[in-house]
This record gives sequence, C-alpha cells and structure tokens, in this order.
Amino acid sequence: MPPVSAAAHSTPWPVARPSAAIYSAPFDLTLLVAPALAGLLAGAVAVADPRLYAPLLLADMWLLGYHHVVATYTRMTFDVRSLRRHRFLAVDLLVLMTALTLLVAFTTGAWVIASAFLYLQWFHYMRQGYGISRMYFRATQAGQVAGSRDTLTEAVIYLVPIYAIAARSATLGDTFLNLPVKAIVLPPEVVSALGALAAMAVGAWVLQTVRQIASGSFAPAYTGFVLSHIAIFLAAYVVIDNANAGWLAINVWHNLQYVLVVWMTNVKRFAGGIDPEARFLSRISQPRRVVSYFSWCIAISTVIYLGIDRVAGFLLGPGITATIGVYMGINFHHYVVDAVIWRRKRAVVVPAA
Repeated sequence: MPPVSAAAHSTPWPVARPSAAIYSAPFDLTLLVAPALAGLLAGAVAVADPRLYAPLLLADMWLLGYHHVVATYTRMTFDVRSLRRHRFLAVDLLVLMTALTLLVAFTTGAWVIASAFLYLQWFHYMRQGYGISRMYFRATQAGQVAGSRDTLTEAVIYLVPIYAIAARSATLGDTFLNLPVKAIVLPPEVVSALGALAAMAVGAWVLQTVRQIASGSFAPAYTGFVLSHIAIFLAAYVVIDNANAGWLAINVWHNLQYVLVVWMTNVKRFAGGIDPEARFLSRISQPRRVVSYFSWCIAISTVIYLGIDRVAGFLLGPGITATIGVYMGINFHHYVVDAVIWRRKRAVVVPAA
C-alpha cells in the first residue's frame, strides 16, 4: 500500500497537539503487533518444520493474500458510484495487464514474470511500510505540525529493505517459490556498502529515538512500527536462509497489515452510518460488525479466486506458464491500482435524514 499523499491532508494543524491515534489505541496496537508477530511466527514455524510450509502458505493465500487483493476492490467497485468512478482501473486495466502478462509469459518465458514479481512485490512491501509509517508519524506531536517530515526515519524505511533485497538476491539462486527466476546479483562490495549505509541510518535513528525519550516527545506506536519494519525485512531477506520461508514471513506481515488498514479506511468512510448508495459495504463496515466484514471479504475472495482458477484452466489449459500469467497479472494490476487509489481523497459519508 503506497503512502497517503500530502494533498489528502491539506489542512494540517498549525501547532503540535498531543499524540493521537490512527483510529483508536486498541486498533493502533493491533496494527503494530499482530502482523509482525504473525509474520515472524509463520517464518519461524516454516524454518523449524519445513513440512508445515505448504499448509501455512495455503492459509496465507486463502485467508489473507486473496482477501488482500479483493480488499482493494472494496474501495473501487462495491457500489455503483465507485464502480463508475473506477471503471478503467478496476476492470479495463485488469484485463489489459493480465493479457499483457500472459503474452510476456508465453513469449519470453515464465522466469521473466516470476523475476519481476520478486522485485515488484518487494517494492510493494517497502512502500506499504512507508505509507503506514507516515500514518503513525502524522499521529505524533511532530507529525501534526504543518509541513513536517521525519527524513531520518524515511531513510531507514527505505535503506533497510534495499540492503535486504540485495542480500537475498546474492544468495537466491535460480528458483523462488518453486518458480524459475534470474536474480539481480550485485557485487559483494556493493551489498556490503548498502548494508553499511542501512546500519548507519538505523544507528542514527536509534540516537534520535533516545533524544526523543529524553525530551518527552517519544511516540511509542510510531517507533514500534519502524522497529517492526526493520525486523521483518531483515528476518525475511537476511536472517532466514530459506528464501521461501522468509517470503512467507513478510507476506503474512504485509497481507495482514493491508486488510486491517482497508477495514479502518472503510469504517472511517462510513462513519456517518449506512450509505443508501453503498448499503452492503457501509453496513458491514460499521465498527461492531468487524467479524461480519472479514467473513464477507474472505467468502467473496474465495469465490472469485476459485472462479479464476476454473476459468483460467478451461481457457488456457494446465501448466505453470498459464498459471503464472494469470495470477501474476492480477498481482501486477493490484500494485498499479494500489499506487493510485490511496492518493485519492474520499469524503466521509453522512447518511440522508
């Protein structure tokens, strides 16, 4: 998930106020702890017992991964008004990108698509971490001052993942998730230099955090999120030797983060109550209907992906190339759409009297 643009927050407070919550203190804590804990636990279990990797991957895909993609559509197509506004992004672009991905897969080989997936998804993870860190920052005293930024933390958010993917690429080999890939292998000296830059940035960030504690401006949730971002990227791409187990860890982290943030966004969107033009989504997006919301999203994503699997198999036949083309096309489309919709403002719905 990309960051929310400054334009979406064009009326900042002129002076700092006491630190606030993104949504509520319990939600902020859940968003901070649950994805990181679930991701690290999944990676640790997969390493400890490789036999559990397959069921963990299956659970990640069906409970979080597919739901994560469909969650994007709750912001684009779950009512007529949104579908009209996002028709090209939601439908036309999906068809075009899936067709293009299939064409590339069948003409140049599945390895091209799988290799692109390795790096585009890593970038997607990194950008989502940046976007959520900005949410936490804007809830701090410093973040509520007009035009404020935390440049050092932003450097950490980017430098650690850049070093991490460089380190993973150097040892990856020619397969990833049992798919053929060609990694971008940098000279060892460059990887070491990236590691040194990331370490210096983290060291400076730690010193900045110590100064914040001393001055009374320490923001635990914001600092905790940045720390979890550092930990998950290093664990997934550097500490865990098995690339598949490492990917599982960061994918669980990413997916759970995303579905939680989309839930929060929808709840805020329909804070005024039921919207007559989006009755279904606004009804399940009420704060006390969280179980209903996630149950419906998982059910819808299951039906959609089962349908995709059946249709793709019927039209294109079995085979890894066709499977990669379809599913990666959907993923690539998600990355593009995700980079657009989070920069668009949405008004809070006020129900008609």
